[in-house]
Amino acid sequence: LRPLLTMMFLARHHCFRRPVVSAVTRRFFSAETPGFVTVSIEEAQSTTAQALKQIGWDDEDAALQAEIMTAAELCGNNQGLVKMYQPQMMAPAENAAKPLVERETLVSAVINANQAPGMLAAVTAADLAASKVLEGPSAISIVTSYNTSTSSGQLAFYVNRMAEKGLIGVAMANSPEFVAAASGGKPVFGTNPLAVAVPTTDGTFSFDMATSAIALFGVLTAKSKGEPLPENVAYDSSGNWTTDANEVMEGGAIATFGGHKGAGLALCVELLAGALSGSAVLGQEESKKAAKSWGHIFVAIQPNMLVDDYASRSQSIIDTVKASGEGIRIPGERSARMAKERRAAGVMPIP
Repeated sequence: LRPLLTMMFLARHHCFRRPVVSAVTRRFFSAETPGFVTVSIEEAQSTTAQALKQIGWDDEDAALQAEIMTAAELCGNNQGLVKMYQPQMMAPAENAAKPLVERETLVSAVINANQAPGMLAAVTAADLAASKVLEGPSAISIVTSYNTSTSSGQLAFYVNRMAEKGLIGVAMANSPEFVAAASGGKPVFGTNPLAVAVPTTDGTFSFDMATSAIALFGVLTAKSKGEPLPENVAYDSSGNWTTDANEVMEGGAIATFGGHKGAGLALCVELLAGALSGSAVLGQEESKKAAKSWGHIFVAIQPNMLVDDYASRSQSIIDTVKASGEGIRIPGERSARMAKERRAAGVMPIP
């Protein structure tokens, strides 16, 4: 195999050992499904880490990114191992170093990622935000990061880390220009995701969404598989709707979700995770992609300083919403169940 070994390359060439597929796993995946291979979770994560090391990351950074991508893959999120289809998008910059803390106060800080992985920058910022409210006098803290140019992956991973500590976590991330504000416009936004997680008596609740109609790696997945995109999620170079992922990546753009509402949310993420973090700003750089400085913002809230028994209050709201009609599903419920059952089975499907 070439040095740029990828997880997907291995899967497609059956280099993984094929574990026994349990009945639980078959609920979400059939071992006979064309185009998939079933691998153990441990092997998926370790092989991904090895692939990341082969494109230049050290042991620590490779292991962290592999953990986060595997966690996303477990719940069927498209921020998972599909990222390894194009390893150059995950490769380190020549001057990559470890993140540094800047402008620190009791309730805030800025993380200069120093071109470290976006996932390392995000974990560093999220954990520092959590520690400031857990160990400090304030009910809220804000930590931003900038100067990273690789994907931060699934934002739910980071806010759930906060919620597991009894905190409310809020996260936003901006990224290069892939998304147009409206039909006919040139790309200006990233997919600009946002996520929220809260503690509940059942564990945690999290909601993680891109403000685009489809995530970038959803487009890349469709391109790699030769499958059409859903209707009305992307434009070609002329500003017309297209379902051809190749047209999107060759001068086209992804759409925002929900028209002007998605564009408004994407703009808010740009103003907070972009302008406030110190990362590249639209209109001040040739492009965010060329500047290689993308941003995050993490907010940690200690609910116990504001209200008693927040976990039971949040659980009551979630339970009431779910019971409000037949078949109503809480956002993230299916993904959480899928991840739990795949962990219990010890295996997962890889496309």
